[in-house]
Amino acid sequence: MHILLVHQNFPGQFRELAPAWLARGHRVSAVGTTPAKQFWDSRWQGLTYLPYSCPQDQLRAKVLADHLRQLRHDHQLEPQLVIAHSGWGEAAPVKEIWPDRPLVVYPELWGSEHALGVNFDPQQQPIAQAEKQAIRRHNQRTLRALHLADAIVAPTAFQRDSFPFPWRERFTLIHEGVNCKRLQPNPRASHLLPNGQLLDRSNSVITYVSRHFEPLRGLHTFLAALPPLLTAHPALQVVMVGGAGTSYGQEASHPQGHLAEQLEKLPASFDHSRLHCVGPLPYEKLCALLQLSSAHVYLTYPYTLSWSLMEAMACGAAVVGNHGGPLDEVIEPGSNGLLVDFNSPAQLTAGLQELLSHPDRRQQLAQAARRTVEQHYSLELALARYERLFGQLLSHTSR
Repeated sequence: MHILLVHQNFPGQFRELAPAWLARGHRVSAVGTTPAKQFWDSRWQGLTYLPYSCPQDQLRAKVLADHLRQLRHDHQLEPQLVIAHSGWGEAAPVKEIWPDRPLVVYPELWGSEHALGVNFDPQQQPIAQAEKQAIRRHNQRTLRALHLADAIVAPTAFQRDSFPFPWRERFTLIHEGVNCKRLQPNPRASHLLPNGQLLDRSNSVITYVSRHFEPLRGLHTFLAALPPLLTAHPALQVVMVGGAGTSYGQEASHPQGHLAEQLEKLPASFDHSRLHCVGPLPYEKLCALLQLSSAHVYLTYPYTLSWSLMEAMACGAAVVGNHGGPLDEVIEPGSNGLLVDFNSPAQLTAGLQELLSHPDRRQQLAQAARRTVEQHYSLELALARYERLFGQLLSHTSR
């Protein structure tokens, strides 16, 4: 089968699925704006990648339509099925070019102020008018894509249920899948910090991972929970992975970003030498860090579920997350992880203290977290569910 993948930030959600489809003998083409050198390795051999550029999101649908039309003419691009992320308006042009080919839309999340922390995080400032307009534009693009779609996929029930009620019954739940062969516990894992200190599983280590350090991922709660832990555990090291910018929500008022703003709020006695902000890491180094983690913290507004949570669980890390968002469907408190109030540093401190002080309990939760990923979120399950969906769509097309 020839599958065309359309994603502005390719590979995005297809980073494990696309290589697996290639390995299974499918022909896979992809369209996006990411330079191939940013993701290409041996797993991508056989992929036909056809990038495009668009300086303004408002023009994206037209630019992509022209690009696809030219590709169809020059390369005889004739996919049997298309999967498109609709967040940037990229799904609509597909039906213009291939009206008779099944279109699977991946809309990810219905935009709302609540998803950006309003009435969830007391520290969240009111959403500006420009941001409200951006949310409306996003949802308008999404609605158009939903109307065009032959199938709609969401990775979690929480994300599906963010959409208006009449649409929810049209969704198929397929998580993009975790490669449990690539990601697994490793008792020999180690990570070299920028200061030259080598961490391994003999160390007490708390990890926190986010594309960027910002309120939506609970940065302020996380940092506020650390001082008593560092006092109680003199050898404890804290490693934060991510960038200083903003991915979601409002820009920081501090000139150096959200992280600098929150660090200034820590008490004067805080031991900064044991807090390591290492920036973004290459994937293999990130995995090694998660494999040696004593406790992994994942906090979020009612937003999308990050890959880092599933990666940490697959690597055998014990997780402390928060209620009121997508983790409620992944974490069963006390069984495969712990959940706390997003706005309570004291609860987060207590949860981390439980894991750090009781190694047997921590190991029990970590092993259960790994089993959860294997049983419900593995790449093999994702592939099987997509193959079933593809079969249904193509059988309808052939009638």
